[in-house]
Amino acid sequence: MIKSRLMKIREKMDIINTEAIVLFDQSDIYYFTGIKDIEGVLVVTKDSFELFVSPLYAQKAEEILKEHVVVTKNGMADVVTYLEKEDIKSVGLDFLTTKIQHEKDLSGFEVKDFTNQTKIVRMIKEKDEINTIKRAAYAARNAFLKVYPYLTDGKTEKEIADELSYQLRKAGAEKESFETIVASGENAAHPHHVPTDKKIKNGEFVVIDFGACIDGYNSDMTYSFLIGAKDDEKKKLFNAVFYAQLFATEMIAPGRTKVKELEERAKKELKKYDLDKFFIHSLGHGIGIDVHEFPYINMKNEMVVEPNMIFTIEPGIYIPGRLGIRLENMILVKETDVEVIAFTPLMEAM
Repeated sequence: MIKSRLMKIREKMDIINTEAIVLFDQSDIYYFTGIKDIEGVLVVTKDSFELFVSPLYAQKAEEILKEHVVVTKNGMADVVTYLEKEDIKSVGLDFLTTKIQHEKDLSGFEVKDFTNQTKIVRMIKEKDEINTIKRAAYAARNAFLKVYPYLTDGKTEKEIADELSYQLRKAGAEKESFETIVASGENAAHPHHVPTDKKIKNGEFVVIDFGACIDGYNSDMTYSFLIGAKDDEKKKLFNAVFYAQLFATEMIAPGRTKVKELEERAKKELKKYDLDKFFIHSLGHGIGIDVHEFPYINMKNEMVVEPNMIFTIEPGIYIPGRLGIRLENMILVKETDVEVIAFTPLMEAM
């Protein structure tokens, strides 16, 4: 697996004609070495690779890689010495994940722009990655089904969030993908609301955004519920978001649909109800080792949707001082169609 992934990144190296790349991002290091949650520097050349780590991480790295591990006490100085010894003249850097000091450390080489190239490789998921992400999604879905009966008026946002966090771990998650969001009533108008002691009331929408992390891969899903009786206005609001998600998902044609067209379709649906002005974020994002990764589903992205991408479709509306509604599914793009991962029938049109 490591060998095939290194082959993919070396193809990117050939395109920009660089002799080596130097990676600092933990997610990249996990992807190319299989070692997660480790601080280090990964150097990939055209015929080899080395992971530089401090003595603090040496045992962990050597247990997994067995070789290709350099235990360093001099940090970047040892990386530079290695590159010079290998007669490397040019290095590629991802400028979004490389500190300015590290750029200065490597200023003696011809530095080439390798920004986002590892993210593009990671965007197309391998079979084992897809299976792991599915496990994380099913763990999250199963955890929520345990919490769903408690979603009633009188419960506080914190109570629901704490119970869901507990159930996520009970369902097999190593940890939450991110801090669980439970937002009710006017609080739901804030997309990143932090749960409070506010009690959920009848007639309010409750937005619950959560995910599980398993073997270093994440899931991310959002449900919205109307507590108590449904009136015509709230039905209309919910259904507008529901159909924006549904129609954007249905238009995905692998190898043909552009990413930007998905957000355009969702906004077109919300515009029918004059709600597009309350849609204040992009339609979705890739998910894997990072909760947010390539491809980003927005109207600036000209990429074509390709098989083995996994991303979210999550339209939402946020009406200040009143309410919020967000629906988020994880989508696996297949050869000729798509799969909604860990689909649950809880979210249906009203």
